Amino acid sequence: MPAVAAALALTLAACGGPSTTAKPSAGGSASGSASAPAKAAWDINETAYDQLSAGGEFVGSISYPIATWNVNSVDGNDQELLTLESPISPTYYDFKGDGEAVINNDYLLEAKTEVKPNLVVTLELNPKAVWNDGKVIGADDWIATWKALNGSNKDFRVASTDGWSEVTKVEAGKDQQEVIITFKSTYPDWTSIVSGGPIRAEGAATPKAFNDGWKDYVDSYFTGPFKVENWDKTSGTVVMVPNDKWWGKKPLLTKLTWKQIKAEALAAAFANHEVDYYDIGADADGYAQAKGAQDSVVRIAAGPNYRHFTFNAKSPVLADVNVRQALFQGIDRTIIAQSDLAGLPGDKVPLNNNLYVSNQVGYVDEAKATGLDYNPDQAKAKLDAAGWALNSSTGFREKDGKELDVTFAVLGGVKASENEGLQAQKSLKAIGVNLKLKTVDVQKDWPGVLTKHDFDIIAFSWIGTPYPLLNIGQIYGGTEKDGKFVPNDSNFAQLKIDKVQELKPQIDTEMDPAKRTELGNQVAQAIWEAGHTLPLYQRPMLVGVRAKLANIGALGMARVPKWELVGYVK
Repeated sequence: MPAVAAALALTLAACGGPSTTAKPSAGGSASGSASAPAKAAWDINETAYDQLSAGGEFVGSISYPIATWNVNSVDGNDQELLTLESPISPTYYDFKGDGEAVINNDYLLEAKTEVKPNLVVTLELNPKAVWNDGKVIGADDWIATWKALNGSNKDFRVASTDGWSEVTKVEAGKDQQEVIITFKSTYPDWTSIVSGGPIRAEGAATPKAFNDGWKDYVDSYFTGPFKVENWDKTSGTVVMVPNDKWWGKKPLLTKLTWKQIKAEALAAAFANHEVDYYDIGADADGYAQAKGAQDSVVRIAAGPNYRHFTFNAKSPVLADVNVRQALFQGIDRTIIAQSDLAGLPGDKVPLNNNLYVSNQVGYVDEAKATGLDYNPDQAKAKLDAAGWALNSSTGFREKDGKELDVTFAVLGGVKASENEGLQAQKSLKAIGVNLKLKTVDVQKDWPGVLTKHDFDIIAFSWIGTPYPLLNIGQIYGGTEKDGKFVPNDSNFAQLKIDKVQELKPQIDTEMDPAKRTELGNQVAQAIWEAGHTLPLYQRPMLVGVRAKLANIGALGMARVPKWELVGYVK
């Protein structure tokens, strides 16, 4: 079924909880060790199929009861569910750790593109690919998927219409095994909607079928190397076994079991060998437990999650770009990274691009390119030039009788937010800025504090995707209405950046990857210079897994493993 939305997702936590990615980097390891540097695109003990043993079991987890099996619905749009369903769902493109999409010939033999002048994608499907009831996957399934996900019928409670809303027509070609997808214009990220394959037509035929028809497990809606043997609704346990309808390489593992376990109990469950896979997040205690587990390893890769500060450009004190730039240069992000990630492995260095994480193709160090990196002396000079003079009595700057007070919204109970506020407060005091910490009750006021723009600075996490240029407007853009700029809902800085508005339409339609990357980094530089959002650091992806398990671990930008290749080293 189609992948969960490619748009950036936000999370308030210290990048804890399940991550939203997947991918590659090699080598077996002894128990209690960490296996790869955090800069690796993936760390999965990559091993050839013929070097693995047939047999063995895998136990994973999910932290909540399954309310729906439809990952394309609002209620099912969750990485844990996506991971659980990945062994039983079609995957037309696999992803590498750096986000590169690779065609999966088990489902898709060929994809042809033509621009005339709009984009037309022709898919040649593998006729061996069938749903679990034996029906061949065909154009009718793709047509039903488009009709459900394109946003034209609001009764379908879809998680995202991204991509599908840009399609004008989906039709069969010479037969059901040829699918022709026609876009309104060019659409360079077209693999984002093709990669997850179609929804079974019957499961998307009507809003009722889409919204309510997946509450029970329907075997004919699924396909893949495994199938569900049992779902115990009382315990939440799901058991999967090799699928007798599968036409590809025979799975190596004989059983996959998914147990319902609360997130806070996962570290102990992994250490006790109750589960074989543990997404550690930024939990130093959990990392220590996983590292000490017998016959286990912590796999480490550069993850898609990154912490950042959003600056509210509508706040009177931050309306001046010179002040925002001074704050960029006055905040020691290295100290923040080192303290937030204390007790965890990997490089603890600042992230210097708003669009790309450091291991993605196209990443440019914008702090270096713009000169707007940590430099307290330059920060002081900027504030002097902006008219904020230092009051030697208070140690803080003043202008027109007002002190340079900036409010930082601390998300109460979120350790990273609390620490980041304190560290930034220390840094900014050194340049004469009084950063006042205001604690927000997360249970009552999140995400309201963000959506109501009740802050000068706020910290939370964005989760990146393999498509870094797909949703620039989501966070950094807006529209012109009656001669006024209206920021998009996720443009929490409420800032208009001319270069974003100018180049976004070109980026959305530019089919040449090199030209598109060049345009993307022009925008990335403009975002940095505008003082819109200050990235802090890219969180390493840390995953505890059994030492002999191969082709699974810290997956980077790849969302899920290729399950028929997961097995134990001989």
